[in-house]
Amino acid sequence: VRTYTPPPRWLLDIAQDHGLRVMAGLAWEQHVTFLDNQSLVTTIEGRIREGVRSCAGHPALLCYSIGNEIPPSIVRWHGRRRIEHFLERLYRVAKAEDPEGLVTYVNYPTTEYLQLPFLDLYCFNVYLEEREKLEAYLARLQNLAGDRPLLMAEIGLDSRRNGEEAQASSLVWQIRTAFAAGCAGAFVFAWTDEWYRGGHDIEDWDFGLTTRDRTPKPVLGVVSRAFTE
Repeated sequence: VRTYTPPPRWLLDIAQDHGLRVMAGLAWEQHVTFLDNQSLVTTIEGRIREGVRSCAGHPALLCYSIGNEIPPSIVRWHGRRRIEHFLERLYRVAKAEDPEGLVTYVNYPTTEYLQLPFLDLYCFNVYLEEREKLEAYLARLQNLAGDRPLLMAEIGLDSRRNGEEAQASSLVWQIRTAFAAGCAGAFVFAWTDEWYRGGHDIEDWDFGLTTRDRTPKPVLGVVSRAFTE
């Protein structure tokens, strides 16, 4: 299970009871020019430290994500090397609090040029709706990952625009393609259609395996079988 904010200990306890592992997201202000504000930089580092400290050592923890999809406009504004150095600083902050914990950053194709060799595993959000394109891109990502595990941190399809049957069909081959390409795992985005960003409900996308009232969609059963197999 992937969370986008630090999970409370009780959630990690429940995950452990059900045999689940949690990828803990450590959220911060990625969509502003954060490196232009030293006070904000200090606050971000403190938030990473506090988030890792709250989860450190828990047996249900899979890894920490110190960021998710810094926008290309922000990367270009600050420059690739400054972003890379800052992410390495956050990595060191996380490792100082939990030396045995795995730490990653979740990138995406728009900024694949970021060079982050210090990360423990290579994570990407990838939304490609044609199998051949996904196969080719996963082969490229494996080359970029080198000897580190490659994890698909988000795959999925919007059922509002594509229909629930198309969503179910697409997720099956996305999952199978990810594992056939040697990925260490894949997270389907998302469990439910209900989600929010920046404090606002997102009501025009339906990526969930369940509806907003948690009614299972056709995709839930086929995704379960695909992972099992």
